[in-house]
Amino acid sequence: MNLKKIITTLSFLILLSCGYESIYSNKQINNNYNLSINTINYTGNNKVSHILKNKIKKNLNNEKKSTGLNLNLNSRLEKVVTSKDKKGNPIRYSIEIIINLEVFESGISKGKTNFEEKFEYNNKSNKFDLKQYEENIKDNLIARLSDEIIRYLYSLK
Repeated sequence: MNLKKIITTLSFLILLSCGYESIYSNKQINNNYNLSINTINYTGNNKVSHILKNKIKKNLNNEKKSTGLNLNLNSRLEKVVTSKDKKGNPIRYSIEIIINLEVFESGISKGKTNFEEKFEYNNKSNKFDLKQYEENIKDNLIARLSDEIIRYLYSLK
């Protein structure tokens, strides 16, 4: 019994001193990466693009530099009925967000890529709940996409 307490206490102390730090902490971003964004131009779905722009700017260095990156975002949101019942009423939906990203530095193309996130869900009888659920899904998909875009931008440097 006494040995069990000692092992538990030692394990707890070792885990406390592991030095965990979040991936996108400002300290880590400023020390490890010299990445800044001058402009973000977006086309396509305005809501998706606007939320992405805010999330990207929030997680990256805000200093304006002459050699900063310029981003062109083209977003598309697709909501599709994936299955219907015998009467033709929708049973399942699918939401897909597609982002085409072009990165420029000093007018020179640094990269061009596409990001996609998709989610399928069941229909709900209450349309208000369905609409709120869809908004929640969109927010989660956009959050995942912004994380992927930030990782991609860090990989370019």
